[in-house]
Amino acid sequence: MRVGGDHGFVTSWQMAMARSGHVASTRDLHRIGLSDVDIRMFVSYGRLVRVRIGWYVTPGVDAAVREAVRLGGRLACFSALRLRGAPVGDDGRLHIELPAHAVRRPGAGDPSAVRVHRARRPSSGDRAAVDIAAAWRVARTCVGSAPCR
Repeated sequence: MRVGGDHGFVTSWQMAMARSGHVASTRDLHRIGLSDVDIRMFVSYGRLVRVRIGWYVTPGVDAAVREAVRLGGRLACFSALRLRGAPVGDDGRLHIELPAHAVRRPGAGDPSAVRVHRARRPSSGDRAAVDIAAAWRVARTCVGSAPCR
């Protein structure tokens, strides 16, 4: 499906991205009607940003979301609460949820700057972050030096 000047298509594409937290996999983009050519064109025009192989965000997405996706996860715990507008402090770390079987991505940077929360089953939420209820549940166990799940 070609984008061209079809503003209705662009609007539906933008709405689909907004519903997913402004994050999408290549499969997600194919599902909403974009071809590989469309995806490359959107990246070249700055309408999508490729953050890792097979994963894209919209240009204005929160920097913490972009970094979580780059690392292979999504925001969790205090990082998700801040994104959702909850009044919580900042411990200086990015809190992300990864599947229990996932391995840390190469080039992930300073391990002390990222707190990984392993999930046997994905928490509710969107592609960008867990929902606020799930974030609060994890945050209760992630205070100070207490281990995160």
